[in-house]
Amino acid sequence: MYRNQFIRVTLASLGSALFLGAFNSSPVDSQSFDLGAFQKSALSEHNTYRATHHSPAMTQSSSANSTAQAYAEKMLSTGRFLHSSESERNGAGENLYYTYSEFPLDPADLAARAVGAWYEEVVDYDYNNPGFSVDTGHFTQVVWKSTTQLGCGVAQGPKVIAGRNATINYVVCHYTPHGNFYGEYPSNVLQP
Repeated sequence: MYRNQFIRVTLASLGSALFLGAFNSSPVDSQSFDLGAFQKSALSEHNTYRATHHSPAMTQSSSANSTAQAYAEKMLSTGRFLHSSESERNGAGENLYYTYSEFPLDPADLAARAVGAWYEEVVDYDYNNPGFSVDTGHFTQVVWKSTTQLGCGVAQGPKVIAGRNATINYVVCHYTPHGNFYGEYPSNVLQP
């Protein structure tokens, strides 16, 4: 399955699951990964992209941070890359990301990679025909104008790929109120 190379999966289609194998590990010790620094960086990355699209800055939500962290840990423990249920995220919007690295990533670097990957979908968004697409749904949630709060979580664990030790990094961000409402794209996803 892994063909002698590191695999970086940026996004999964909405509603699909990718099974990566269960892990016999717990999230990386909080002393070795600064979750608070990651959350601050993720908020800053989001707000930079949002400003480009004339959306107000979001603030951090402790409850959304908690649900996002709990779900990142669940994905790590199960090895399943799949969106959470509405109840697990308290009705919030959700973006997921994972990547492998040969070393634990710096919190700011991991935040930039995850949010940047979601934002890259901007190239496929058609402002002349606004609406939902599985190819742009992560981007539209990042810049959704009426979303006001963000919470993010990270779970990291060891993984052996092609005989080499690696770290898997699961990132979850929850958005309140959630975006991607049909009929509301023209007023919430603004052209730069």
